[in-house]
Amino acid sequence: MHGDQALQLVTIAHRSTLATAPQLPIPKYSQKLVLDICLETRQLGDAIAHATASVENLTQDPALICALTIKHLAVRRNKRCLLAYLHTRIGGIKERWWDAGGALAHLLAPFDASSTLGVGNSTGDPDAPDLRSALSQQELDLMRDYSSLVLDYKSDFLDVLDIAAPIGRPPGELFVDVRVVRDAGEIVLENGARFEFTKGSRFYLERALIERLIVQGYLEEM
Repeated sequence: MHGDQALQLVTIAHRSTLATAPQLPIPKYSQKLVLDICLETRQLGDAIAHATASVENLTQDPALICALTIKHLAVRRNKRCLLAYLHTRIGGIKERWWDAGGALAHLLAPFDASSTLGVGNSTGDPDAPDLRSALSQQELDLMRDYSSLVLDYKSDFLDVLDIAAPIGRPPGELFVDVRVVRDAGEIVLENGARFEFTKGSRFYLERALIERLIVQGYLEEM
């Protein structure tokens, strides 16, 4: 029946928004379902065009008017469902970019089941797809372009404010005691200091210098 596939698509999008803490993983892009809906929409459009081209006066055939109205409404509904699906996924992509503090490489890294936190997987669930495999190529391009756009915007005042820094909890002190929860290797901080962040080690450092590593899940506050 017309619209059944579009309803499936909206249901998938709705399920991905049912929880925010912890986030549900973004479902894998439903390419086949999207293409099937596009095909159905084109077929409905062709049927409408063919019917109207073969009739000189539609007002003389109420049954045809009714049939064309149903097809037209089905086309509009399919388009709205497709746009709702894409809009929901774009919102989820942007939300995860901000949650990761703009760390695109970290966000698109493959899932590491041995890590305390799943890299590229917001839930740490090994059965859930990592973000890169869940997105279509167009969505990956969108995420990269969005990241470049925000980074270009914030570069003009990065020495004053980092708009990608988390704001859920204001910092209580300039220095913070942290523990390494995932190996990060040797890191050179903005002040030039070098640290070897190996899992289990602890440091007392300036929060502003390691805020990004905390957001990315390499460090956790004690």
